[in-house]
Amino acid sequence: MLSALVFVFVLVIAHACLSMQGMFGRYPHAASAIAALPLLIGPLLLLYLRNILDDAPFTGRDWRHFAPFALALVAWAPYYLQSAEAKLAILQSHTRIPLYIIGFGLVKAVHLGVYLIASYRLVARANRVQPEEKLFRGLRRLTLLLGLGIGIDAVIFVLENIFAGFPVSSDTFGALVMIGFVYGLAHLAMRMPLDYQPAPLSEPEPAKPSYAASQLTPDDSARYLRDLSACMENEHAYRDGELSLEALASRIGMSAHELSQLVNQSCGMNFQEYLNGFRVRDLKTAMRDPLQSGASILELGLAAGFNSKSSLNRAFKKHVGMTPSEFRGGENSE
Repeated sequence: MLSALVFVFVLVIAHACLSMQGMFGRYPHAASAIAALPLLIGPLLLLYLRNILDDAPFTGRDWRHFAPFALALVAWAPYYLQSAEAKLAILQSHTRIPLYIIGFGLVKAVHLGVYLIASYRLVARANRVQPEEKLFRGLRRLTLLLGLGIGIDAVIFVLENIFAGFPVSSDTFGALVMIGFVYGLAHLAMRMPLDYQPAPLSEPEPAKPSYAASQLTPDDSARYLRDLSACMENEHAYRDGELSLEALASRIGMSAHELSQLVNQSCGMNFQEYLNGFRVRDLKTAMRDPLQSGASILELGLAAGFNSKSSLNRAFKKHVGMTPSEFRGGENSE
């Protein structure tokens, strides 16, 4: 979904560049070639966020989100099938943008606005439930900025068609908004470690007796804790760098929600912190082992279950209070 969304942005930005350079005269087939594409932006963004935040897979019913795009393609098909000469003649016959294109542009703006509002509400809920998650905060800000940018672009689009010689181009501004969103996503992604996984999203519940929400009895909780401990201590499941909450829960016969709640309530930390605790301990043991003195910290960290040097350093310093290099140097000096 994210790849498709970025690809749509690339096509829209490229089309805007052609427009700014006045290239439609040389490439008439490019004129209005992406007319229907903005109808994909909202659905792709919402479905992407829904999958990230609620772990909701794409289903057959989700195709209905793309119905407006399909209808727009059908409506524009007669134009797309015309020759380059015919399209060039249409372009030259209009000194200003036709009213039907302006109307279609407003329809696309409203369509995108509805999806942006739905997307923002989804991200805002996630940020409200788990305000400590950097991913949720970043997505909320990016979605808000995208909505504001698209809204301003719609206003510019109307103004430049009312006042001749309006100094700002909606194509230029819209391209800049989308470029900013793409770079914002890239920046947000680069700040996340490779093994980053947000905790499962669930709305806060009123105060209840322990395990009431998951319906686990104290005996069940104790048994699952023993199974979880055995899975970590004896089977070293944490050494799997791709281990997910769902996979571990299935391994010990629980639901992902129950396991997340069990870890939070019994250990006072989220799932990722729980795994990193075992990985840091494993790494410390490996760095103390004379037989592994020739291995690099990164090699030992990968064997312990970390996926990147940045996530390794971050987790190690959080648990130990120093970097792995400082720890290893201190051990060697002793």
